Amino acid sequence: MDRINEIEQHLVEFRNLFTQLFKKMVKRSSKTVGIPFNPSQMRALSAFHEDREYRMGELSKNANVTMPFMTEMVDGLVQAELLDRLRDTEDRRVVKVKLSEKGKKIHKQFVKIRANEMSSIFAKLDNKDQAALLQTLRKMSAILKKI
Repeated sequence: MDRINEIEQHLVEFRNLFTQLFKKMVKRSSKTVGIPFNPSQMRALSAFHEDREYRMGELSKNANVTMPFMTEMVDGLVQAELLDRLRDTEDRRVVKVKLSEKGKKIHKQFVKIRANEMSSIFAKLDNKDQAALLQTLRKMSAILKKI
């Protein structure tokens, strides 16, 4: 197998492993907070890094999705009363989104659950393997950013 095919094979394998990990976290988070999230809604919720208003473009960049896809994800979260849509006071054409009070509580729970889940998963590795994994991930990120 040539190098490029092997790289592709490993990238697909990593994607599948990360997808399984994320789905597991979404399922556990949904059960804990009592709201049936789908992975897209969880991704949109995780795009909120601070308690402030966001433009849709910022959210789509944070979640690494297209604007139409982010709009669809946000629509579901607005309908679930986790987000509020606001008009910009200076430019009425601009729509901003922020976590509602209910959304803040859910987001806080989600962040805590995700941290606990990650700790639980990676606690299966000893310190040496955790350090090696972190070093490898940093190197992969640096290399992939060059592309």
